[in-house]
Amino acid sequence: MTSRVTTAAPGAFLVILFFITPLSAQSIRVEAGKPATPIPKACQSARPSSVDGQIDIPALLEEASSRVSAGALADHAYTLTYVKREYDGSHQFKERTTVFEVYLPTLTSGTRGRGVLLVTSRDGIPVPPDELEKERLRVGKQLEQEEQRIGAAESKTPPTNGVGMLPLGTYGAMKASSGKLVPSYALLKVQTFLAGCELTAVGREQQDGREMLVFNFSPRPGAQFDEAEKYIQQLKGRIWIDAKDRIVTRLAGWPSDSGSLTAADGLTGASDKSPAVYVEMVRTSDGVWLPRVTRIDGMDYPKLFDHIKFDSNLSYSEYRRFKTEIEDLKVESPKPPE
Repeated sequence: MTSRVTTAAPGAFLVILFFITPLSAQSIRVEAGKPATPIPKACQSARPSSVDGQIDIPALLEEASSRVSAGALADHAYTLTYVKREYDGSHQFKERTTVFEVYLPTLTSGTRGRGVLLVTSRDGIPVPPDELEKERLRVGKQLEQEEQRIGAAESKTPPTNGVGMLPLGTYGAMKASSGKLVPSYALLKVQTFLAGCELTAVGREQQDGREMLVFNFSPRPGAQFDEAEKYIQQLKGRIWIDAKDRIVTRLAGWPSDSGSLTAADGLTGASDKSPAVYVEMVRTSDGVWLPRVTRIDGMDYPKLFDHIKFDSNLSYSEYRRFKTEIEDLKVESPKPPE
């Protein structure tokens, strides 16, 4: 594919948000924003946390929230698999799967932009080669247009050097819409759980050869949540934080009335159902944490999310760090994770 896509400078910072509506898989939007400073404001005031012996939980939560303001996805293309499960008007179960290639435009400091999605298969059936080639040309043109728009709207905010903690990855936020005339929304964002919930240490465990700190969470009394996140008031769950990098690597939540969590409970909690919300991260060979799975399950938990009755599952794979010359997009083969 010929393209004028360029990589973002090292240390670019992004917030990634996926908008999901029930209308079609093409209703998925990927949005990104890059702060004006190399180290985001939230990272400048964060302090190192102690995890040896008694864990300094407030400091750990602040660090876990601050460590993932990085625009790690800025220099990656990747594959996004969207699985939607729901019951139709006849109460028949339906499942639809769409696979995308995702490309992000180059962002300058203080700007926002949309990623470009290329459908490669639907329900396991690959897009025909001739159609795929046309779509690749469309993607290239759309990326150029988005980058031109971003360049025209470049932020006038003066950059600052900043001090503090260097972010190590990016959480993928996810927003689902009911799609009604007056839609309601559900927003899944790790930072909201860190800010609005109380954590209780459960223990430590190994995941992929790395030590994880394991916590149960419940909403903090008096915590205020935005309308799209009020469902958190009805949740309990579990959070896993990497002991070295201080990154949330997993988050799983269930309705509060589904039974108590014990130290032995895993991703099915105290019931035989999967979580109502779920986040999982993956660490690349470069030591960067990127999304692996985000999920909002309104089908199995129809009373939890306002008018959102479908299950949205986003899986991220095949992260490809790219380098770009003037005329050609070159993709490096990813190295296996450490």
